[in-house]
Amino acid sequence: MIPFEDDRNDVYLDSRGKPTVGIGHLIKHGDNLKAGDRISDARKEALWREDSARALETTQKQMKEAGITDPNFILPLAAVNFQLGGGWRAEFKKTWTFMKNGEYEAAAREAQDSTWYNQTPKRVRAFQNALRALPPKPSPNIPAG
Repeated sequence: MIPFEDDRNDVYLDSRGKPTVGIGHLIKHGDNLKAGDRISDARKEALWREDSARALETTQKQMKEAGITDPNFILPLAAVNFQLGGGWRAEFKKTWTFMKNGEYEAAAREAQDSTWYNQTPKRVRAFQNALRALPPKPSPNIPAG
């Protein structure tokens, strides 16, 4: 997740104009921070640990729901959850539906047809590559093995 994130101790506005600090931490009301404020390395680390743990927990639930078991997909999906939040599926319904159906190429194409791709194409391409690398899902009508 880190390679796509800025690593800054000052609060800045991200590509969407949202206040951000540390390693991609989107400022929340309770953070009591505004553009230009600075945080310590210790606070930056604490925010990163909290945000990345939440992204990984959400990823595990989503993979289970989608029936994806490939461990190589954990970090690419966690990066999506880290950047967009766990609710990304509501905005990218078609991509999510294709993923649940095991239509990974269609999911990859759908992800590109988005504002998300226009804003952060490198991130989307990394996610597309991870989708395309997933093994096909076994057909529900054909017994595995």
